[in-house]
Amino acid sequence: MTDADQLAALANGIIPADEIDDGAAAVSAGPRLAERIEAGIHAALYRQGMEAARTIAAEEYGREVNQLTLSEVARILALLRDRLPTFFAQLRMDVSALYLSDPAVWRRIGFPGPSTKSGGYPDYDQPQTHKIIQLKE
Repeated sequence: MTDADQLAALANGIIPADEIDDGAAAVSAGPRLAERIEAGIHAALYRQGMEAARTIAAEEYGREVNQLTLSEVARILALLRDRLPTFFAQLRMDVSALYLSDPAVWRRIGFPGPSTKSGGYPDYDQPQTHKIIQLKE
């Protein structure tokens, strides 16, 4: 199992697929996180967390992390949250940032785009009815 495979399974547990899109897989979160680790970004923390995830998966289910069902991955994540809260928080933050920084995701969830050029959303407490910018497909 590669780091990218293991990270993809964990990332998909953070943002699972649903009727809107493929969740974290829609933004290739696993491979992108693996690239960051290779570049040294939070590498020690991620390696510690991934080793713990491998150990828990083997002890609890006798399988690799990327072979687990979504509910089993959720259990692994809950245990990681309790045992390695710093790793869990970093993983959750990184997966969420990758997902929510993708313009294609913005379209799928109905986010009209950044408001920095327009000075903000004056009607922030109301449903947004138009796009401020046109995003490229």
